[in-house]
Amino acid sequence: MAAELGLSKTPVREALTRLRFEGLVVVDPNVGYRAAPVTIKDTREFFAIRTLLEGEAARLAATQAIDEGQLRALDELCTSSYSPTDAASVDRFLEANTQFHIMVGRAGGNDRLAAMLEVMLVEMERLFRIGLLLSSRSDEIVHEHQTLVNAIMAGDERLARQLAVDQVRASQRMVLDALIASSEVITTPIGLSSFRGFKDGARDGG
Repeated sequence: MAAELGLSKTPVREALTRLRFEGLVVVDPNVGYRAAPVTIKDTREFFAIRTLLEGEAARLAATQAIDEGQLRALDELCTSSYSPTDAASVDRFLEANTQFHIMVGRAGGNDRLAAMLEVMLVEMERLFRIGLLLSSRSDEIVHEHQTLVNAIMAGDERLARQLAVDQVRASQRMVLDALIASSEVITTPIGLSSFRGFKDGARDGG
């Protein structure tokens, strides 16, 4: 990697360490670095945290006075769309979507919450990308964003929070459906211990 990028090993090693800390790469002993696998467990954990952060961020944003510049920027980001068959459009949409939610987070005035949400959104981009490439929710997402902006502008804290939570859950369903439908998951052997865990969960209503 250092040779390919024309850098010394030190900055490459530091970058990989940072990516490992963020959970994006893992180290295999005697092999090297590789991209961290995307798992259903990680996906659920990411979305659980994002639900808490985003709901509160939207609620706080509804308590603040958003200026015209912020409103225009949010409206512009709302119109971004994509096609699942066009990877470039998915990338552009991902960037606009991340910026939209970051802006909502910052509008609430809680800088620490906004910073945590920004880190979470960036880490989750590859999960969201999987869902976007395998589904067409462009029109739905645009509508969801517009209704959220309307609730924030109306100062309706309760509605803004609920809309944000509902939107995160819809995104979670999209990503989980994409993961479950992937060939890697479908062809993964299920061990006996996993089967027992499934049966126990079924008996408990899980």
